[in-house]
Amino acid sequence: MPFAARLDALSDRLECPLLVTRAPNLQYLIGFTGSNGYLLVRPDGGGVFLTDGRYGETAAARLRAVPGVSLEVYVGDLWKALGGVLGGLDRVGLEADGVTWEFARHLREKTGLTPEAGPGILGDLRRSKDEAEIEALRAAAAAGDAAFASLALLLGRAATESDLSWELAAEMRRHGGERADWEPIVAAGAGASVPHYETGRVPLGAGLLLLDYGCLVDGYHSDMSRTVWLEGPPDPALAQVHRVVVAAEEAGIAACSPGATGHEVDEAARAVLRAAGHEEHFLHSTGHGVGLEIHEPPWLRRGNEDPLQVGDVVTVEPGVYLPGVGGVRVEDMVLITASGPEVITGSHRELELT
Repeated sequence: MPFAARLDALSDRLECPLLVTRAPNLQYLIGFTGSNGYLLVRPDGGGVFLTDGRYGETAAARLRAVPGVSLEVYVGDLWKALGGVLGGLDRVGLEADGVTWEFARHLREKTGLTPEAGPGILGDLRRSKDEAEIEALRAAAAAGDAAFASLALLLGRAATESDLSWELAAEMRRHGGERADWEPIVAAGAGASVPHYETGRVPLGAGLLLLDYGCLVDGYHSDMSRTVWLEGPPDPALAQVHRVVVAAEEAGIAACSPGATGHEVDEAARAVLRAAGHEEHFLHSTGHGVGLEIHEPPWLRRGNEDPLQVGDVVTVEPGVYLPGVGGVRVEDMVLITASGPEVITGSHRELELT
């Protein structure tokens, strides 16, 4: 990963030193994945990374790829160590969306500095994915596709939703994907009417099955949903709903061009559901960005006038949810290119499994 270039891009846009503490941002800037890290980035370039003794050796290895960032390792008093790192500064910014009020208060009391709310520069930098990030996202998507391709085999090993959840995670691991920090959604029958269903010890049955799952490659997420019918002819009404949802997804994907707003993409998918009489059964937005976090900008939802940019990777995931009956969701990952949308998940979208 091009850590030095990312740090330079951040430094160039800073007006005062920024103390980076959010885990995804630390991973983005220097590759650090531990639970305790503080990176001071200066406007004139370079910086200091502070961590505790548990991560000293690991951090030293990471920082060999990041020239200009020195390492400080402390044992004991965090605030004393931070005071040393921040010594001599008259201003320091904090990630407004990444620290608690308590942390900001303690920083002021212990160091004498009054922290400022830093601008959302890192969100902007992380949003447009570079080649290394896209490669990781493609690999994560491929692991998810491989698990779906093996679904018939995995079903033979699983009696319940929870069993299949574990099998999906194991299969993705066999194809290079690490377990994500969220559990796969495996919803059988009427449970599929709950968008964020909690997978349990429910028998899989022979009918409707909704899957929403992903994995990690180099810290980058995949995210895909499919709805299938396990045995016999599908219920005609649900088969029709499935066709409508696929059409809505296709319309949303087609709208994913540079310059299109999140509102416009959402409306493209929503209009198909509206025409079929199912807009009221669509209970969430059309999609979201995906990268080091499973949900990150940009947001494909009503009222969002933020335009898509080349390098964005988003999900498009319309759904129809019918309480007591079941639900259908179909979701893919889409890379925004100069020539339009590129779907980077490749699994079939048919309702019938075979």
